[in-house]
Amino acid sequence: MKKIYGKIVNNKESFFGSISFTNKINKITKEQENNEDLIIPGFIDPHCHGAVGADTMQGYDAINKMSLFHLEHGTTSILPSTWTSTLEHTMSALENIKDSNRAGNIFGIHLEGPFINPNKLGAQPDLSKEPSIKFMDEILNIADVKTITLAPELDGMESFIEYINSKKISIQFGHSLASAECCKKYMDKYNVSFTHLYNAMSGNDHRNPGVLSAALAYGNFAEIICDKLHVSPEAIKIAQKSIKKLYAVTDSVSVNGLKDGEYKLFNNDIVKKGNIIKLKNNNTLAGSVVTMYDIFINLINLGYKLNKVIAMTSSNAADFLNLSNVGEIKENYLSNFIVLDKKYKIKHVYLKGEEVEKKFISS
Repeated sequence: MKKIYGKIVNNKESFFGSISFTNKINKITKEQENNEDLIIPGFIDPHCHGAVGADTMQGYDAINKMSLFHLEHGTTSILPSTWTSTLEHTMSALENIKDSNRAGNIFGIHLEGPFINPNKLGAQPDLSKEPSIKFMDEILNIADVKTITLAPELDGMESFIEYINSKKISIQFGHSLASAECCKKYMDKYNVSFTHLYNAMSGNDHRNPGVLSAALAYGNFAEIICDKLHVSPEAIKIAQKSIKKLYAVTDSVSVNGLKDGEYKLFNNDIVKKGNIIKLKNNNTLAGSVVTMYDIFINLINLGYKLNKVIAMTSSNAADFLNLSNVGEIKENYLSNFIVLDKKYKIKHVYLKGEEVEKKFISS
């Protein structure tokens, strides 16, 4: 059995103590202050497309490569996210993912599309389609889908959402031009979150309220990209005040970790310059190049208290996804945690009790 000491910080409490652990946390003991290390829950990222040249839609090896990159930056639970594509391509990308997980931090898949509004694609390929239970049945045969982004205004969505809910797949509204009334109809019945809040959705018009209005007025959960580009600090604060369990995601894409230049992102020409990625033809933002650790630091720098930052980078997402053994440092939970020094630099990452070796980042 292993043991570490430090200031243990969860979403609601902080104290000095020790953690005795194997793959699970066996015992937590409160102790006198013993060192300056901080021990926080591993990050949870429910929306991540890629990194270091690897994209979810490239298949099994790429999924593991990008998940390992994010694991080294503290993301101990990740949902590799698909792009809108054909059934054949999506099936090919997700083949074998259900049976093996070399990176160790993958707990399922997030389908971002294809059941989204063709007039609100953002950087998504123009391959959206109307809801299809047949499509989902085929995917569920090979992949453990935890959540799906869809546009509630599409024809046939009522029976489709009922089907998704019966499969215990979490529902997210995004890439949508729905009215607030349309959203609320489903929110009254189902537990709904919102994909990259503010982005690729109808807005908060005071006379014609849209998806954003529904999220801010009625939502309990929403994901938000805190990369300092997709959403302003003021908008993050408005969302945080309005939505009880707001959680951060990266929406990281394959050029994360690569040098600046021009690339292809799912058949779209994109340009990476610093931390900004845009479609070459129209300057639309095309995902991010941040990690959850970058987001953690961004939120600290915006003035959020550490407990709130941990809620937004770990426990709130666990609550939405009904994960009962991650998101907190708690006895009998998985030993997924991060050790930080007093300046918030990562010293160690533990996944199921084993320290993560660094392959993509230097010490």
